[in-house]
Amino acid sequence: MSLRRLFAVSLSLLLTACASLAARGDASAPSEEWAGVSAAEDFSGGFSGDVDGGPDLRQHLDKDGAVHLGFVEAGQGGAAEPAAPAVDRQVIYSARLAIVVVSVAEAQASVLAYARELGGHLQQSDASSVTVRVPAAKFDEALTRMARLGEVVARDVNAADVTEELFDLDIRIDNARKARERLLEHLAKSEKIEDTLKIEVELTRLTEELERMEGRKRFLASQVALSTIRVELNSNSPQGPANDGLVVPFDWIERLGDGLVAGALATQPRAPRFLASGPRFDVPAGFLRYYQSKTLVEAMDADGVRVKVQVHDNHDEGDLVFWQKLARRALVEGRSLVFDTERMLANDRALMRGTREVSGEPYGYLIVLVRTEKRVLTYEAFGPKARFDEVAAALEASAASLRP
Repeated sequence: MSLRRLFAVSLSLLLTACASLAARGDASAPSEEWAGVSAAEDFSGGFSGDVDGGPDLRQHLDKDGAVHLGFVEAGQGGAAEPAAPAVDRQVIYSARLAIVVVSVAEAQASVLAYARELGGHLQQSDASSVTVRVPAAKFDEALTRMARLGEVVARDVNAADVTEELFDLDIRIDNARKARERLLEHLAKSEKIEDTLKIEVELTRLTEELERMEGRKRFLASQVALSTIRVELNSNSPQGPANDGLVVPFDWIERLGDGLVAGALATQPRAPRFLASGPRFDVPAGFLRYYQSKTLVEAMDADGVRVKVQVHDNHDEGDLVFWQKLARRALVEGRSLVFDTERMLANDRALMRGTREVSGEPYGYLIVLVRTEKRVLTYEAFGPKARFDEVAAALEASAASLRP
């Protein structure tokens, strides 16, 4: 075919195609927006959704990095896959409470009763502590109820998340079981003694490992299900840097309550000496002042209630709140006193009244602090609770009469 004839045929086909397009209108013609887009750009951007709300054609990569096209329904817009469900965390809770109570025996019985009411049980008990286990769902409630038994001086709560360990154990246990089944199948088919012995050795090892993992899983599950609470009652440890206790540089603070706890009282009467009459106050009716020095006065009644009044230096002119807080902490943590009455009085005075168990019997205790710029006076009274309660009003009136 000649070149001229070839050109004529091509021109005729081109004109025919243009006429066909014109007859159908411009609906199928590419828009100006897409006219200059290359094939490479089409792949990187994808195709926009059609105007009728039909599916969009989108590209994606498979695990091997190959590009694939797929249809996405209109409205989804290529949204990310749904979020994975939240993991149920497996947590082991445990706690330690150090509580000052009036009666250790009664408090121990209460702790055990609370645990049983909440579906728990006793784990261990000794003279001054009790350890119980309660359902994890009741852990907070148990702590709240036990804390009300007295004055909490220490509280430690621990939470150990074992979710990952339990998940790992499940996978390892499943794999070990499958491996054990395969070994049993090989054992059933084994015809040589040598092969049989090797399989049995491996079966024994695998079985022991499986039992160990299953035991660990059961232990963790039991720890998650039941929380452990240890309650220490009136178990005071020496204060010092090793246990983060408060080191008090004032000896008289540490000696408060020693008459009640250790019987640190004068055993011989002593009359006041010249110009050394000691602290002045009105002795309650029925009490006898039997010891008197410049800084100390002691009195007692015939039923075992004692009064001990002392004078101390007020270092750096400390305020009453400082001394009251320091005295309270020493008496609670060091003497296991439980205070039920605390109030600030007029004329720079503070009163605290509480109870402590001594040799299995409840004793009442009262302390009044009187502060001046140079001195701090302490009025302590204590004795068997029944008798102490009878004379409590008289003791408070006597303390109020203390003259710095």
